[in-house]
Amino acid sequence: GLAPTKMKLKQRNDPNAVFQRTSTGPFFGAGADIRVSDNANIGASSYTRVGGSYECPAGQTGTLFLTGHKNFQASEVEVFSVQKNEL
Repeated sequence: GLAPTKMKLKQRNDPNAVFQRTSTGPFFGAGADIRVSDNANIGASSYTRVGGSYECPAGQTGTLFLTGHKNFQASEVEVFSVQKNEL
């Protein structure tokens, strides 16, 4: 599988970085760079299309780099937020 991967936003403070609709799971990026569907462990309606708001990792294709296919099924998803420590 793919090692944990940090993807940078193309534009700082992008309002579409992370959002959710009541009928689905989370979306990441404008145009849904990554969409995790509701019940992501059933079927394969989750997908990647990285390049709208997030930079695709070097040497990777926006629709294939997570699983080798645009659509995927996930048993679990972890998301981390990096925040600057204001001392």
